[in-house]
Amino acid sequence: MNTLRKFFLLFILIICSISILSNLIINNFEYLEIIDFFVNESTGDISTIVENKYLKTYDLNEKRIKRYYETSSMPTHVEWILNNKYTIIAESNGIIEVFNNDTSLLNYKINVTNESISSLTSFDDKILFTSLDKTVYVYNITKRKVEFQRKFSTIPTVAEFYDENTILVADHSGSIYLIDYSNGTEIKKLKIDNYSIIKLAIVDKNVYAFSMNGNIYVLDKDLKIINSFSFGLTIRDVAFSPSNENFAVLTLNNRIILFDSSPLKLLQELKFDSFSIKSLEWSYDKSDIIYINDGVNIYSLNIESKSIDKLLELKKPDLIKIIKNNNLIYYLSSNSEIGVFNIDSGIVENHFTFSEEVADFAITKNGYMILSENSGALSLYDPEGTLKENKKISDFKITTLNISPSEKFLIAGGWDNNVYILTLPDLKVYKKVENLHSNWIKDISINYSENKIAVASLDKKVSISDFPTFKNTIYVEEFPYIIWSLDWANNSNFLAMGGFEGILRLWDGRFNQLYKKFEIITAPIKVIKWSPDDNYIATGTTDGNVYIWNSKNGTLESTINVSNGEINDLAWSDDERYLYALSKGNLLSLIDLQQNSISLKSIIFEKGYSVSYRKNGEYTTNIPEKEENKFFYKNNPISLFEAVTFKRKESINIPVLEGPVINVSSEFLVSDKNNSLLLSIFDNDLITRVEILGQTFFVNSQSYYLSMEINPEKLKSNMLEITAYDNDGNKSTKYVHLKFENIYLQVFTNQAEITNDEGEIIAIASRGDILKLKGVLGDTYKVEYIDKEGYIKKAFVIF
Repeated sequence: MNTLRKFFLLFILIICSISILSNLIINNFEYLEIIDFFVNESTGDISTIVENKYLKTYDLNEKRIKRYYETSSMPTHVEWILNNKYTIIAESNGIIEVFNNDTSLLNYKINVTNESISSLTSFDDKILFTSLDKTVYVYNITKRKVEFQRKFSTIPTVAEFYDENTILVADHSGSIYLIDYSNGTEIKKLKIDNYSIIKLAIVDKNVYAFSMNGNIYVLDKDLKIINSFSFGLTIRDVAFSPSNENFAVLTLNNRIILFDSSPLKLLQELKFDSFSIKSLEWSYDKSDIIYINDGVNIYSLNIESKSIDKLLELKKPDLIKIIKNNNLIYYLSSNSEIGVFNIDSGIVENHFTFSEEVADFAITKNGYMILSENSGALSLYDPEGTLKENKKISDFKITTLNISPSEKFLIAGGWDNNVYILTLPDLKVYKKVENLHSNWIKDISINYSENKIAVASLDKKVSISDFPTFKNTIYVEEFPYIIWSLDWANNSNFLAMGGFEGILRLWDGRFNQLYKKFEIITAPIKVIKWSPDDNYIATGTTDGNVYIWNSKNGTLESTINVSNGEINDLAWSDDERYLYALSKGNLLSLIDLQQNSISLKSIIFEKGYSVSYRKNGEYTTNIPEKEENKFFYKNNPISLFEAVTFKRKESINIPVLEGPVINVSSEFLVSDKNNSLLLSIFDNDLITRVEILGQTFFVNSQSYYLSMEINPEKLKSNMLEITAYDNDGNKSTKYVHLKFENIYLQVFTNQAEITNDEGEIIAIASRGDILKLKGVLGDTYKVEYIDKEGYIKKAFVIF
């Protein structure tokens, strides 16, 4: 019985540890500022911390990711113990995660505080950490228990093991404590400063203490001050050389000051006027090399020659914008590169690099590229990248471009607050509109009939004008925050607007009034895109989520978390099934809206390199196989028996692993004249069956057409669910919202109760009364009766 119980426990542990991550492939490059980094003193590996819930460890020799750890909140500190068997990561939410580097089945979390961990160190199998909850903890990794904890009256800032049984603790008020943690006895307390002690170090049984205001103290083993030094500059970071003979102090004014540890002597001062240093660490094996971080990359500084070399290039150009054109997605990067991503193959098939700094771009239907340059010029390139036209229209940066639906006009706006209308393809200025807004132009959109233009500005206003005359301008309202994105519908005169406030609004261009203010508030809205048939609106937000809204009733249809980084842009597929989302980290995610899941992820690198991958381990890339590990890391999430097997393929065809495509209107009006719903279903292989209203239709074909008669008696709601299966076991589901018109019911019982939403009786219908059908809910019909709407049992009426 015990054996069975142990097996069951192990099985549960394995299942709980399974994490079939969407991040099967990890970008080797950071996309947020590097806050801090740590050097493994045994291996020399470097771990970076950014504002994200993960930690990457890099191999300096091969310049690639060696390990990848996903955490529950932003990491604050890292330690490696017991010959690198464990990686200990402290986090901002107070959790400490223990990662077993031999098997992730034995990973676990230490959860003894809810406040951020402010320092972390180790000794043998014990870790010592301080928290903003004013408590110091000693935790035994092997025994998995807290061996000591003590709450202080002020916040402990840093702690170190002094020997096997004692610890040193420094606090926010400049005091140092020597504590025997084996019995909880305070051996000594000494106040040495009036400012926070931010660093403690033990060198040859002497204690080095560093205060925030620039004081350095050396104390002997009895905690008596034997030496001190003050340079009057705020200390940002401190690092000791491999054998502790020297240490470096990083000050707030971007200087590195080098000291000889014993005696405490200033050796030299290094100034960096054009190089911003965020943090520093000494090399794990070289006494003349210091690693420094500028928030973007990590460099090695030779303190003798003063030379600086890039050690790890951790930041690549960001993707700013995407535009879908047929089966291609064009993207613009922050290093003025336009790439062409093939949707069918999942690979960047072409890329162009431009010498001028590009702020925005637009693509014509025939593949001509229009670029706005930081210099205020506009350029037109043919599909092969040959310059055709170049016109300077402003002395300021042009940040926003939009092509009119007929492609007769190009509209541009930027830092000079003006809006320019140019003719295509000659780029001649047709009209310059001044004083439309009092601040930079943020976004521009033209309606489908090309007679209205909307402009958003940093002055917190949205203007709507006749196009191209710019007459009859009205201002929607003065918003409390900036509107970042706006988009006219594709087939109607509704304008969607959203920005920092996180509220989606619809403006009715026919009556020049606010039509709808969506009730759900999200994170700030970065981008808005209408679906091709205008049934849905997609919004991308700063928290990495994509929201799909029903434009008719304003309800939120679905929320898809794409990444930890903000959403920069969106692009719909023509059939509305798929939505491409561009997020921070150059991640292009293909969202299947029928499955409400992400079917494919692609990471875009510079110079036209890319990798696309699925959850089953298939991936395709145009990077040479031997160079893969310099660009991305294949992260094998564990399964019950083995890790995911990665399979490199020449290309990835998007529909291969997806269910059948169901083509049907998302709304259908059931009337006395028409109750037949037409639908078609396609698959790249064979459709096996289709299920609707409890009926199963068996199919053995790549395509299937059906005229489905809608009988309200068989309905359970106003939503019709259609499900199709293929011979690979893939499933697709689509929902059709039903509305009813001119359909009447007759009461055949003597008396029939009509109730409201709360079940209260609001009317009594008699035999022969005629009721108008409004909807279906379970075993009731929603009806209209004598100017009242309520519910009546199906059993009481007939058609």
